[in-house]
Amino acid sequence: MFESAEDHPAPTRPEIDANPDLEYWRRRSEESQALIARLTARLRGRDRRIRLLELAISRTAVMHHVWATHLERRLERLPLAGVAGRARRHEAVSEREGAVVHLPHLTHTLEALFDVMREHWSEWDPERPPKSSTVARAIDEKLGLKGQANGEASRSAQTFAAALRPDSVVESDGRHR
Repeated sequence: MFESAEDHPAPTRPEIDANPDLEYWRRRSEESQALIARLTARLRGRDRRIRLLELAISRTAVMHHVWATHLERRLERLPLAGVAGRARRHEAVSEREGAVVHLPHLTHTLEALFDVMREHWSEWDPERPPKSSTVARAIDEKLGLKGQANGEASRSAQTFAAALRPDSVVESDGRHR
């Protein structure tokens, strides 16, 4: 180190070199902060666009569900003859007589009645038809109906069982004369 004539020490080589390095790092820091600010703003914009897209997708899904339900209801109200090749057609088929019945809709009760009919009347012996009380109890069980206090099947099940009884059995037993 050398000393100047003015009682101030002369700047050394590292101090001269430190100023440009300090300026360089200050500039780099400002550039980095500006870049961070730009990227943060872009991320906020993308997050906003993603939220809008999520909202649009959810609205589209809801509208699809609403329209599908609306169209299904409209199709169910159309007369069956006017609808060819309908997607939701329910058929009740009797294997014994080969009858096909086209229904506009099928309820839980009708499904249960068809099941009981198939179970008790598909292969029955004309000499020993199933008892109405047996069929009525099966209907109570399928539909979850409560029997009467005296142990008989519910009146609804008895009525359904009578409706399921083939006409040939009704005519031969002579109860309805």
